[in-house]
Amino acid sequence: MRIVAQYAATNPLPTAFCHGPTLLPQPGGGVLGAWFGGTEEGRPDSGIYIARLAAGARAWASPQLVVPPDGRPCGNPVLFEGAPGELWLVYFRVRGEWCTDGRPCARLSPDGGRTWGPEMVLLDRAGVLTKNKPLRVGNRLLLPVYDEVLWQAGCAWLDLSRRGAHWRFDALAIGVSTGVPMIQGTVIEVARNHLLMLMRTKAGRIWRAESFDGGESWQRAQATSLRNPNAGIDMVKLRNGRVWLCYNDTDRGRDPMQWDLRYPLCVAESADAGKSWRNILILEPGPGEHSYPAVVLNGEGRVHIAYTRLRREIRHVVIEP
Repeated sequence: MRIVAQYAATNPLPTAFCHGPTLLPQPGGGVLGAWFGGTEEGRPDSGIYIARLAAGARAWASPQLVVPPDGRPCGNPVLFEGAPGELWLVYFRVRGEWCTDGRPCARLSPDGGRTWGPEMVLLDRAGVLTKNKPLRVGNRLLLPVYDEVLWQAGCAWLDLSRRGAHWRFDALAIGVSTGVPMIQGTVIEVARNHLLMLMRTKAGRIWRAESFDGGESWQRAQATSLRNPNAGIDMVKLRNGRVWLCYNDTDRGRDPMQWDLRYPLCVAESADAGKSWRNILILEPGPGEHSYPAVVLNGEGRVHIAYTRLRREIRHVVIEP
């Protein structure tokens, strides 16, 4: 394992702060990225920015504002491919109080992210938000979603056999029987129809849940040994079957949240489908906030990680496993 490249995706940073990155590897070796930024998180001027790292380039191109806030701030963008020729940008837009009055929205691009169609509201329910990339399960995409009001995790399904916005949301009740608030799931496929979801909590540990029917139902959630400071996580399954998780290995500053205690930022590996973990890399030892990772695998098997660095940079790291 070695780090082969490191970039600032915010090149330059067009706003006072940035947060919530997402990455999407492109055909031919490039990368598309997005994040939200403005004066400060939750302020009315928070919009969604997109930038591109061309194949072979030494630096990211200048970011562009693609979802203007228009007085209703946005957050947590997620980029992914849908049906052939469709590129999705999903995010939440807030109508009142930050997060708890947000709703999942989306825009479609027919040309690889160069132009975007009008905004769609995917579910008119306050508090339902996005964070992590979807997983393809058969002819559908499973997008992790969560309820910021009830602090419950769930899934939204996109039918890939048809073009357009054919979404179905589940009850957003993963882990509800435990009494532990959990949100922002990240999901992988362990085996056919066997899925693993890890979730952020306020309890000082990452929790896990498994599905054996492709995500239609979930077993009772359980705590892992992985620490969590009430901060975002993301994981990916490598070509060799091992699983990588990017997370903050600390339980400090979780309730109430203290963003500046979100360090160190580590990569952990599991060789047994998420039953046990060991840290293999410290991306950022701290101090200061290094958080909210997005982790993807490109066509060459390299791992790309983007994360918030002190809310003043979206850092992009490429790792050869």
